Amino acid sequence: MFTNVSWSSYLAVMGTAVIIWYLFIVLKFYSGDLKKIFSGKKKLKLPSFKNNIQNTRESKSISDSFSESFDTLDDAEQLSVRIQQAAAESAEKGLSKEQFQNYLRMLLEEYPYVKISSLRESINKLIVSESGKYPALLLTLSEADSLWEGSVF
Repeated sequence: MFTNVSWSSYLAVMGTAVIIWYLFIVLKFYSGDLKKIFSGKKKLKLPSFKNNIQNTRESKSISDSFSESFDTLDDAEQLSVRIQQAAAESAEKGLSKEQFQNYLRMLLEEYPYVKISSLRESINKLIVSESGKYPALLLTLSEADSLWEGSVF
């Protein structure tokens, strides 16, 4: 029965069936988009060489941002030293807890990359331990974490 069907006629029929099937799918699910494209309300975006150039530029900027992550570690080390100095200075000058918190907020605002890094929790623990050395300045972890969000002014 199937011996009379040649491969060329079989492939022609199957190719036609596949084309009809995909036309049906496109018309059923993408008819709204096709109407917008044909009416000019929406532009058809095709990949081009310009996009490849932009992607190359973006990948270069991503690799440039990795240097910032290493800078964040240096920033965290500088911030920890400054927090220790701030706690000692605040205790020496007899600042209130609120003034000490404002001083820390100003310090933390200078290091925005540390705020979004995984080092934030370590800095919070350092703030709590340094403030614990001076009873008048004692802060909890939740208070230390809230210092990142607030603004001094």
